[in-house]
Amino acid sequence: MIKSVPESAELDNKEKLVKIAADHGADLVGVADLQKLKGILTFPPALLSNWKCGVSIAVSLDKYGLYEDSTEDVYAFPLLTRIATRVCEFIEQEGFKSHAIAADERIEERPPLRWKGEISHKSVAKAAGLGWIGKSLLLITPEFGPRVCLTTVLTDMPLATGFPMTNACGKCTSCILACPARALQDKTFKDHPESAEEVLDFDSCDTHVENRPEGVDLCFECMLACPKGRRVTTSQESCV
Repeated sequence: MIKSVPESAELDNKEKLVKIAADHGADLVGVADLQKLKGILTFPPALLSNWKCGVSIAVSLDKYGLYEDSTEDVYAFPLLTRIATRVCEFIEQEGFKSHAIAADERIEERPPLRWKGEISHKSVAKAAGLGWIGKSLLLITPEFGPRVCLTTVLTDMPLATGFPMTNACGKCTSCILACPARALQDKTFKDHPESAEEVLDFDSCDTHVENRPEGVDLCFECMLACPKGRRVTTSQESCV
């Protein structure tokens, strides 16, 4: 049974944790109440049963020149691993438990766990209040749009938690129009679609990525097209 903790202690714990993450390179940090994620697909299914909070950590991909040359975001992964390791050390020094979930680890590339890891980093980030799920199925943050890489730390440490944001995609279809595979469908939803497949044709996306030039493993067109959080304001801002 989890004992109740004064709100001041939860806030103090969060402030210390956020500072540590920021000092080690995190651009955004939020905390999700895992009760809000009950029923979410995880691997193993009982993954969340022993944890109270999910710490969502984001690094902006702007640091890696994504705007200019679509550089792969893999360079963010070691940084996220270092940040998560330090956060876990802090949590455990305070007498609590933690479990870091790798930013780039995938359980399976085929349904029903296609492109998924132990838990959806996007879902934890959304529950933590870092952003919303956009029409591209990516997490959209006010600060950086979808141009972030995420990792998650699960913990039983009492922490002040955030609140989900309202979807702010509006009538914007920039990501849909930019998709070279025509894999995205223009679907409107307040929180998230009933199924990912109704928004994204995974097979078309996979085929497009597989046929990319040698050495180019990913496609960033939907990320690049999103006007949210752009460093340079363009006329695309008028569509949101």
